Amino acid sequence: MSMNRRKFVAALPAALLLSAQAASAAPASLGIVFVAQSTCPYCAAIAPVLKQLQDQTGIDVLVASMDLQPVLPFAEFEDGLRHPLTSHFQSVPQVLIFNSKYQRITHHVGGVRTMRHFISRLSSALRESALL
Repeated sequence: MSMNRRKFVAALPAALLLSAQAASAAPASLGIVFVAQSTCPYCAAIAPVLKQLQDQTGIDVLVASMDLQPVLPFAEFEDGLRHPLTSHFQSVPQVLIFNSKYQRITHHVGGVRTMRHFISRLSSALRESALL
């Protein structure tokens, strides 16, 4: 089944854009590394969710672009092909949870089955990392 970006975003209930659980589980000690590329429709659907999470919780989001182009609404990015945490990835999107307390990636959310499933996995990963 083919799913274009519009159908993918439309399938996302507004209440899931930022779950209260994810917001409360995202202290300043956590960060997100978003491995993406500008031409990926799933990356384009996830990026606004991560931007909203950043805006509402203050969690840092680093975009590692695999095609050296911005992934809107994020205008800034790092070279994902050269970044030591992301250079080995062969597919996008990938979301890494960085815990500054331990100075390492603690969780990895890769791929998107459905947006609801992705948000659930991201919320769980943030919550679990915050509790470490």
